[in-house]
Amino acid sequence: MARGFRFLRESQLADGSWPSTPGERRGCWVTSLCCWLLLAEKDSSASVAAGLQWLCRDWPSDTTLWRRFLGKLASQRKLHPINDSYRGWGWTPGTSSWVEPTSFALISLEHAGNRLLPSNADRRRELASAMLYDRMCPGGGWNCGNPCVYGVPGEPLVVPTVWALIALRHDPARRKNVESIEWLERNIANIRSGGSLALARICLDTYGRRWPTGAPTLSDLYEKNEFLGNVQVAAWSSLAMSGPSHWLNGVPTKTI
Repeated sequence: MARGFRFLRESQLADGSWPSTPGERRGCWVTSLCCWLLLAEKDSSASVAAGLQWLCRDWPSDTTLWRRFLGKLASQRKLHPINDSYRGWGWTPGTSSWVEPTSFALISLEHAGNRLLPSNADRRRELASAMLYDRMCPGGGWNCGNPCVYGVPGEPLVVPTVWALIALRHDPARRKNVESIEWLERNIANIRSGGSLALARICLDTYGRRWPTGAPTLSDLYEKNEFLGNVQVAAWSSLAMSGPSHWLNGVPTKTI
């Protein structure tokens, strides 16, 4: 663990962000995950503070005042209506808001103490939470981006739905959260990916929901595709099988 923490600190770029791979000189969405992890290590406070500063300076360019003005003139604006005054985070800086990187940033900001948070952190969290709710698909769940495209409702996906629900978990009784967790429960039987099934289990545990009767288990899927050769999926599976998600029990810095 000490070597891992040291690797992350040494990989941080001068502007406070982290690149996705060694050698890259531009930070991206993994900054949220690095901050979240380094919060567990007492000697990494300065690195976390710098990372959170970078996150809160990174605004998506698709919702600038100029882009919003142009959007009002677009002929297709009524076919995929979203509130573009809400703003989250993208996979790469200065691009567009997407569900998963926005969820990761919200979780990271939530777990950081007030001492480490930038002055605009509460505003960023408010806008990002509103963006997630605005992008929810009709009837519950999330896909990667917009809830509708050219007037056609988007199909929810398990992984974005899980991370959005985890990021918004402190308001479990909200109607949109309930609709989305119920969508996830209805669709667990159709999951064929070990990673998606592990994340679904983590999400239901986080919301205190029982695993649906007759739904597949990780051992069922492992017999079919032996997914533990993938490091990321192996990590998610280990977390899913370790009981209640204590690693998600950070105290919110402010209720949104």
